[in-house]
Amino acid sequence: MHYLSAIIPLFSSILFLCLGITVYFLSKGKLRAVFLRFCYITFHWQFSWVILFSLNNSDYSDLICKIGYSGIIFLPVTFYESVIHYLNHSKKYLAWFYYLCFIFLISLWTSDFFIKGAYHQSFGYYPEAGILHIAYIMMVCILMILIFFILYQKLKEEKDSIKKTQMKFFFVSTIFFCFSAIDYFLNYPVLTEKLNIQLYPFGAFFICFSSLIFILSHFITLNLTLENRVTLKTAQLKNSVDALEEAARIKKDFIANVTHELRTPLTLIRGWTDFMIEGESGKIPAKLLEIINKIALQTLNLTEKINELLKLSKFDAGMERLVLTKTDIDSTIFQIVSSFKGLTDQSQIDLKYACESKISNVFIDKEKLKDILNNLIRNAYKFTENGDITITLKKMNDWMVIKVKDTGIGMSQKVVKNIFQRFQQGDSSRTRKYEGTGLGLAIVKDSVEIMHGSIFVESVENKGTIFTIKLPMDLETREAGSVMENRAKERRTLHIKYESKNRRKKDRRVTDLAKINNEDIIRISASDKTLSSQKTIKKIIPKNSLGVILIAEDNNGIQDFLSTALKEYTLFIASNGQAAWEVIQEGTLPDLVISDIMMPIMDGYTLLENIRANKKTTTLPVIIITSLTEQDDRIRSLQLGADDYLTKPFHHLELQARVKNVLSLHKLEREKTRSEQLEVFLMVLASVIESKDQYTGGHVERVAGYARDLARKANLPETMVNDIFMGTIVHDVGKIGIKDEVLNKTGKLTIEEFDHIKTHPVIGKNLLSKLKIAPIAVNIAYYHQEKWNGEGYPCGISKKDIPIEARISTIADFWDAITSERPYRNAMPLKKAIQIMHEERGKSFDPELFDLFMDKNDKLYLKHLSKDKIKELA
Repeated sequence: MHYLSAIIPLFSSILFLCLGITVYFLSKGKLRAVFLRFCYITFHWQFSWVILFSLNNSDYSDLICKIGYSGIIFLPVTFYESVIHYLNHSKKYLAWFYYLCFIFLISLWTSDFFIKGAYHQSFGYYPEAGILHIAYIMMVCILMILIFFILYQKLKEEKDSIKKTQMKFFFVSTIFFCFSAIDYFLNYPVLTEKLNIQLYPFGAFFICFSSLIFILSHFITLNLTLENRVTLKTAQLKNSVDALEEAARIKKDFIANVTHELRTPLTLIRGWTDFMIEGESGKIPAKLLEIINKIALQTLNLTEKINELLKLSKFDAGMERLVLTKTDIDSTIFQIVSSFKGLTDQSQIDLKYACESKISNVFIDKEKLKDILNNLIRNAYKFTENGDITITLKKMNDWMVIKVKDTGIGMSQKVVKNIFQRFQQGDSSRTRKYEGTGLGLAIVKDSVEIMHGSIFVESVENKGTIFTIKLPMDLETREAGSVMENRAKERRTLHIKYESKNRRKKDRRVTDLAKINNEDIIRISASDKTLSSQKTIKKIIPKNSLGVILIAEDNNGIQDFLSTALKEYTLFIASNGQAAWEVIQEGTLPDLVISDIMMPIMDGYTLLENIRANKKTTTLPVIIITSLTEQDDRIRSLQLGADDYLTKPFHHLELQARVKNVLSLHKLEREKTRSEQLEVFLMVLASVIESKDQYTGGHVERVAGYARDLARKANLPETMVNDIFMGTIVHDVGKIGIKDEVLNKTGKLTIEEFDHIKTHPVIGKNLLSKLKIAPIAVNIAYYHQEKWNGEGYPCGISKKDIPIEARISTIADFWDAITSERPYRNAMPLKKAIQIMHEERGKSFDPELFDLFMDKNDKLYLKHLSKDKIKELA
């Protein structure tokens, strides 16, 4: 019988152990550790009783009872801890309860005040309570009251219906768990005898039942949560569907409006240009007619691109519909292919068409078929430099198969994989050789699929590409609502001119000027055929060139526009960055480079890097023009050293202004550089003079300072003041040609020696005249010995015939000469020097300049004298 008594606690222990481990690994946060502790304590209690009831031995019953109660003591506290963690309640009293439990634990193992020992019951041995056990029961009651109070408070505050339901189940589970405390009555033998009721195994049953309710509550809560989420998501999905339907409606309306708003101005632009080209507005000058033709071509190009975008938008919005007419498919394909014959013949490409099977008339959307073949043939033409393009038609069961094969550059498998995606191109890099929007093949795929067909592509790099289209021959069955009755004549014709007098009587609706027909496509394809791989350089030389500009641009239309806008400059026009760089390397150094960014072979960034890396071209100004509008492209261009950045489209006047500004700024920088180089050269030259004549070396620095101060006081331009300063430094440069023994002679010069000295102005002029950038320095060196009264040398000119820079230098030179030490005499006292200067006013010196120099208020004449020298005037 005692073995049967162990079954219920065994079941309970296994249940709580599994529950604790499961919750620990499935949940997150601190609660899982707390709940695992509670489950372990319950397991410890129940499994101890399994051993106690199974052995049913008095020798071990006391020990097992103590081991079991070591867990039971902590059971109410761990349950309380689990509840307050689960409900995020305050843990204010938790530590005190744990301290009390540890006191009970110590009492359990050190005395019999808590448990006296084991006594025998009908189901086996069970621990008998001591006097301290009553205090433990009181603690349990307090904890139960706290738990119920907390649960009731939280249940009352909870607003969420699902959480409230969960709280109710948790409340019931707690009640049943509390009922398990009935086992405590078994610790009191006297009480059980008086009650005469078999209480075992109600406690174990209640604790198992509480755990099952707890598990059930979680499943019910989970189910309610999922139902609530499904309801919420269903409502959100319904709102999303409604929003998408509304967005689709708005998109359809938008496309309809955009189609009207874009095609209307394009119709007017094209209509008026055709009006002028066809002579309706009178005779137009040839040059203007050429420009109008270019506008017309670019209008076609823009119209085609807008039509492509609108077609794709209609496909995406589900607005595109089939219009099926009974068609001679062989004849229709032949006409489409034949329209490209003239274009391919010009490029020496063999265009062939063959119908390999007899196919009767079929229902098909002719416009969609034209879109498919036009795009595929244009692609084949664009990517085939030489060779052939072959279009074939054959019947295969109930399908017609159209193949477009070329011997062009082919594609890699990586490119083939994405070739039908929107805006996808084989080469999307900045150096791509072939232009395009990447929409043509996307339109082809959508057009094929809307006609219940399929398209495949096979390609080998450098060998060619084959596009295979399969279209059903029973479209009238699949799309019965799209069939149109045959008409004797189509409403629209390919081309009608309005040149006759009765043109107003014709129905203009027969021609849609915003529609691109095959003639237009041929014109666009011919203009798109890139010549950017060629190395031919266009050279345009005007009569009176303002400078040399090198243009790197791969678009022929932009080349024409730039050459017209910059017609006053000599232009070298290259179709890619590599060709432009070769022009520079071959020796043509332009005043300015204008470059696009996206070009074949070498892009604008690489060209700019090459220019800045080369010593000869590092300062060459560069303007970047591009249709790239991202700020990163602008920043990168400027970081690489571009002088300016212009985004397409731009006004020709803006281009001209920016070119002029960049050239002017570069010219100023060159002049500044030359000025700096001149300054360095003159300083070196002055040091050479100083090494030859020590007197001259100190003399020139002081004279240059006096001359600069006097020129500035005379209100001369600052640039001229600087030139006078630099020129005065080398005013005695001619002394390089004077013999050393004459220059450094201590005694009085002979007449011959003085005549030899008088040659130094001519020598100086001859030396400095070779510097074309220093005319003022030449004048100073040549005329600084001339006198106001005409008695000077070498020319004997007088008054204002002497350049003002020389007159200034003469005053500065004379003053420093008489106040400085000479090899043949000492410096004059200042008072005497001032007296001599006044005596020479109107003789050697310009009176006006002299008065400025000797002004007693400013005293320029004392500025470069030593302090000891100035003391002579005290």
